[in-house]
Amino acid sequence: MVIAIISTALGIVLFLCLYLGFRTGLRLGMNAAKGIAPPPLKNPVIAVQDAVNEAKQHGEKIKEDNLFAEGLRNILGFTGDIEEEEKG
Repeated sequence: MVIAIISTALGIVLFLCLYLGFRTGLRLGMNAAKGIAPPPLKNPVIAVQDAVNEAKQHGEKIKEDNLFAEGLRNILGFTGDIEEEEKG
């Protein structure tokens, strides 16, 4: 029973790989027939460096968004009341 389940799962995975490969190749072939060149492949080192830089920029954007949200909460949360420490 276990062998049947494993072989079925493996068959499905292999079918999906073949299907996606065929679809990608067909798309690239159709574009080549129209004269559209496929996009160049990225060097793996450059691709990883780009991903790291993008993650750093995303992290900086999150920090800026959090700072803005904190300021907005302070503005909207202001009631005009004077706290006890400021009275004395």
